[in-house]
Amino acid sequence: MTVQDDFLRETVELAASVIEGFKIEVVGDRIIMTPQSSVQCWTIRRVVNAVEACGITEERILSDVMIQFPGEPPRCPDVAITEDGADNPYTYDDLLAAIEIVSSKHDRNDYAIKVHQYARFGVPAYLIIDPFSGQCSLLTEPANDLYTSCEEYKYGDTISFRLRDGSSIEIPTHTFKRRI
Repeated sequence: MTVQDDFLRETVELAASVIEGFKIEVVGDRIIMTPQSSVQCWTIRRVVNAVEACGITEERILSDVMIQFPGEPPRCPDVAITEDGADNPYTYDDLLAAIEIVSSKHDRNDYAIKVHQYARFGVPAYLIIDPFSGQCSLLTEPANDLYTSCEEYKYGDTISFRLRDGSSIEIPTHTFKRRI
């Protein structure tokens, strides 16, 4: 980590300790503070429950836990599924899937910045859940800083994919709530 990375990490930790109700993270060279909504909270819980129902142990499911990316700011996915045996401090090598729930209507972070970072580091699956559009995008097959495969789902569908370790994941979306 560089001095700048340490400064950003310490700034985010300080802000998180004094400001409640916001998710605070470094995206690119900016510190982003996003208000947490009840819809986002409920969606995270439903995703975690669905992943556990698929047989993934709770030790492999993280929510808002820091993942290290060398030479870049750490990322805290809304939900992360890790390799069996992964332990803190977590790195991009531990990630089998990153799941983000879009928190603002015109979000660039989840649809652009995070796509490039997750793909660049070879995160095998990236799922974007958008409560504003009622759509989900499952990105797989990372190459360079893009994903070569994208499957679109609408709320009401069941998202199905296989992790690199062979585990099958099914996330029903019929109970996901929308935001206006």
